[in-house]
Amino acid sequence: MKTYVLKFEAPVPPDTPAVERTFYHHFDGLLAESFGRLLITVYMEGHQNGAMAAKCAAFEIDKHLDIMVTRIDRDLVDAAEIARRADRSRESVRQLIHGERRKGKPFPTPVGSPHGKRIWEWSMVNEWLRSHVPGASDPEYGLTRDEMTVVDNWLLRWGTLSRDQHVGLEFYEITAPVGAREVLHVRSSRVSEAWVASWNRGSRVVEGEPLPAVRGC
Repeated sequence: MKTYVLKFEAPVPPDTPAVERTFYHHFDGLLAESFGRLLITVYMEGHQNGAMAAKCAAFEIDKHLDIMVTRIDRDLVDAAEIARRADRSRESVRQLIHGERRKGKPFPTPVGSPHGKRIWEWSMVNEWLRSHVPGASDPEYGLTRDEMTVVDNWLLRWGTLSRDQHVGLEFYEITAPVGAREVLHVRSSRVSEAWVASWNRGSRVVEGEPLPAVRGC
């Protein structure tokens, strides 16, 4: 059974300490403030795909925190951050990126190159590592690029339109009732700490102890 790590952005609430207390009472995950936004990560298992897991997580966050998440956080990384998360040397990662190792298995395409510094979505890199570099990937699954797009579009509709206005097969598929049991998963400290560290050094991070699983949706 796959465990998904879902990472969301949301507005910073007026009473952040109260939200923090409620979050760690109901969820196992992380909260952090960075650049005027609240960053939320939760872990879910028991879903058919990442989009369904993200839908359930968004519902649970809204239900318990009264916060409507606005979008999926892309969790962007550069080569140095990839090396840190994969626990490999920078030279090893450079060789993977340039195809000098694992030839015939091209490294994921960067999403951009600001000032010549290439950046990637961690979930894409992690899946490539899972397939081609055993032992270098995190055990949890992120959303695919298509799933990110579907979830972001759904969140936009959810936040601006009434349910009866949400038309289109793709919406009803993602918001269909979930038959499987949903369980919040105890996080991997390695991926959680890496994600938080990659935001910015000025982020205020609040962590709590793992708590009993929340069932719902």
